[in-house]
Formats: sequence, C-alpha cells, structure tokens
Amino acid sequence: MRFLCSLFILNLAFASQVWAKRSSELVYTEPFDLAAGGTTLTRASQEGIVFANPALLPLGAAYIRWLGLQTGVMIDRDLAESGSTRIGDAAGAGESNFVDQLFGRSLHFGQTTTLSFLNQNLAITAFNRFEVDVAGRRFGDAGLPTIDFAVEAYAGALTSLATRPWRWLSLGLTAKHLYVAEPTISVPIADQNRVRELVENPNDLRDEVKIGKGTGADVGALFLWQNHSLDLSLGLKVEDLGATKLSGTEESIPQTMHAGVGVAWHGTTEVLHLSLDFRDVLGAYAEEKTFKKVYVGARVMVRQMLGLAVGLYQGIPSFGVRMDLILFKLGVTAYGRELGDYPGEKQRNMVMIYTSLGF
Repeated sequence: MRFLCSLFILNLAFASQVWAKRSSELVYTEPFDLAAGGTTLTRASQEGIVFANPALLPLGAAYIRWLGLQTGVMIDRDLAESGSTRIGDAAGAGESNFVDQLFGRSLHFGQTTTLSFLNQNLAITAFNRFEVDVAGRRFGDAGLPTIDFAVEAYAGALTSLATRPWRWLSLGLTAKHLYVAEPTISVPIADQNRVRELVENPNDLRDEVKIGKGTGADVGALFLWQNHSLDLSLGLKVEDLGATKLSGTEESIPQTMHAGVGVAWHGTTEVLHLSLDFRDVLGAYAEEKTFKKVYVGARVMVRQMLGLAVGLYQGIPSFGVRMDLILFKLGVTAYGRELGDYPGEKQRNMVMIYTSLGF
C-alpha cells in the first residue's frame, strides 16, 4: 500500500509544467525602475536599459554609462519585517503546522544578478533572475490538497547597439540569447518532507525544471524634444522581433510592441521624471488583463547621489530609494505583483534589497 501511495505521489508531483514566458513583463527589470512602477521605455537605470529600450543608450553626457556587478534579493514584506532568516522557519516549526500555514498564506522569494558594461553606443550584459512562489490549494488537479511551486527562472546574455542620428531621434537594437522556464510544480501534501525541502532549499528546483533556450532580437526607438530644462519623450519598442523560438519545447516568446511617454524637468544636478508605459499594445498575450500592462512612475535624482522613486506596478503602489556613491550603490525597493487574473487574487507584496559594485 505504501508503495502504491508513493507511485501516486510521484505521478502527481511536477505534473503541471509550462516552459514558455506567460506575460508581457520584462524578463528582468532593474530594481530602481521597479520602484518607479516598472516604467522603462523612456528612462531606465544602468543595465535596465538593455532589457527596456536600447535606444536609451546614447542619452546623457557620460560616455561609460555603467560597468559593474549588481545583485538583489527579494522576499515577502511580512517575512522581511519578521526578521526571519529562513523561509521555512517563518512558516512554522512543526511539520503539520508548517504545511497548514501554507494554505493560509503564500511565500514568495528570489534573487537577481547582473554583470554589465554600457557606453553610449554599445552594451553587453549577462544576467539571471530566479523567483519562487509557494502557495497551497485545498483541492489540486487530482482533487487532493497540493502545494504549488510557481517558478520563474531566466538567464542569458544580451548585446545592444545604439545610435542617435538626429538630436530628436535615437535608435537601438538588442541581440539576446535567453534561458527561460516558468513551470508550476505541484507537490501533494502527503509528501511533507519534499515540500519542506523545496521551500528551504529552492535551488533544488533548478534541477527539476526543463529550460527553454532561444535567440532573439529587440528593436527600440526614442523620440525626444529638449530644451534647457524640459524633456518630452516617446519610446517605442518591438520585443522578440518575429517571435523567439525556445528550443527543447514547442513554445516561443511572441513578438510584442510597447509604447511609453515621459516628461522630465531637470537642472544641473537634479531631475524629476514622470513616465507612463503601456506594454503589449497589440495584445499578443490575449489573456493578460489591461491592469497588468499599464505602468506609471516618477523618479527624482538629487545631486546625482540620492534617488527616490514611486509608482504603480500592475496597479499596486511601489516605492524605493537608492544611494549612488563613487563605486558602491545600495538600494531598497518595495513593490507588488499580481500573479492571478484579477487585482487581489494572488497579490504578492515584496521588498527587494540590492547592491552594486562598479561605476
């Protein structure tokens, strides 16, 4: 009997796997840009330019825009406020209590790393982003209680080229090689030891996930009107030009088009930038709701050392602060993501702490 139960559990585990990208969100958004509501088409920070709109590269006076390493860790805000050092500890001490609590709450955590070089015409970056969402379902696909591990795993290398043929127009092209996986792994509640292992050691999930690999391209444009104190900008981007086929799967990342507008008031050392982005204008992700495609944000830079940002990311307030020192940067971003189909269904409130070493 125990053997049959073990086989039943094994067949249920990892039953639902999806490798393709499931939304129009960027595979990586720079943390300070997340604080500004995820707006990136008319202004982006550091390596975020490569993912957002390569046409932003020629802007600014500095020839070398960024050379360095950035790492970030994200976690549920309530876990961060509790000061828990281990995800499993925060969920409860006893085995049954631990699993029971997963039906009343969710866990979301992850990390990002980027290594990048950017100047006004060329950018090269390597990155990885890994996030795990853990939530319980009283009635899984087989009618039994399960714990779902929704994984978002991305990595790759990107190279961008950009030019500014006229003062009012900037153009950019990004070539990219991506590793993408977005499976939902369901583990029956009867396998409590496996649930705990995956929660406490999420890197084990990497070994369970099949990765889709693909090579693609993005094209971006920025139309810009400037005077001594005011900038008006329109950003356009075609992402995954012609679709990016993922080898090892039957899936591909569809071609999407995005548009954004921005306005900036600036002095010699301060700037206020307001922006609005609308992603997937033509509806390539037909089932994605409009509230997930609209991004609104504001950024303030003071003395080019202190950055403050606020915004709405998928309709959820976001905010953050960043300190830019000579070779070291430190920042904190609070934001939310809606993993469900309507506002409040599966909202995850996150805090991200990140550091950079470079110039």
